[in-house]
Amino acid sequence: MKETPFFLVHGWDQRSTIEASLSVGNTQRQDVQPRRWRFHIQKHYQHARAQAADLLKDAIAERAEAHNETVTENSIEVGTQVWLFLDRVKPGYAKKLAHQWHGPFRVKEMVSSYAVKLEVAGTPYHLYPVVHISKLKPLRQFPTRPAIDLRVPPEDRLDFDEEMLPEDSWAPEALGADVVEVEAILDVQSGRRTRYGRALKEYLVRWKGYVETTWVDEADLNCGGLIYDFNRRRTGESRFEAMQSSEPTSAE
Repeated sequence: MKETPFFLVHGWDQRSTIEASLSVGNTQRQDVQPRRWRFHIQKHYQHARAQAADLLKDAIAERAEAHNETVTENSIEVGTQVWLFLDRVKPGYAKKLAHQWHGPFRVKEMVSSYAVKLEVAGTPYHLYPVVHISKLKPLRQFPTRPAIDLRVPPEDRLDFDEEMLPEDSWAPEALGADVVEVEAILDVQSGRRTRYGRALKEYLVRWKGYVETTWVDEADLNCGGLIYDFNRRRTGESRFEAMQSSEPTSAE
């Protein structure tokens, strides 16, 4: 048997999409000549391509119109402060978690309609100053913020939380004999792990009135403000180190 698998399953030979669009009987009775059959196939093929081109043109116009309704005009000009997008990070850092918007920089010169020159002098960034405009976004300014003083005089202020607090809550809590005040936090490292695999932090603490520094577990410290300031400063330094500016950024 020299039959195709399609014929064995369905009982009829498979037809092409162009042939299927023709009227029934054209390829079996009227178009028995190959020349006439090829002419009809080519005619329907050209007609289908013309229809597809018209539909594609209409779809592009509709998408462009819908997109332009919400897009604002480019407000980048000389003197504008902008953020610069740099997607190059050092090996070992996750790109989706790295800090990729840097600056702000001030536009020094409009090189063309799609490229600008940034003012990088005096900044810690060592990069090529001419960048493509698609890598920039304006720094948001808030000149219309309310400037009215909304503070209420003390005699007219009523704090319900203060009224509900007991009288002895205003007395400062005295430190115990075995409690030492933290003067500064100098460094951090990964400490022991919990039963769930989470690594706790250990901070290098300098105590007030003492010269020696010690490593203390995070759970044993009661200085949330100092820890927050240290972590915030450390995060800023890590973001700056993650930015890799060895390759110059050129305008496209």
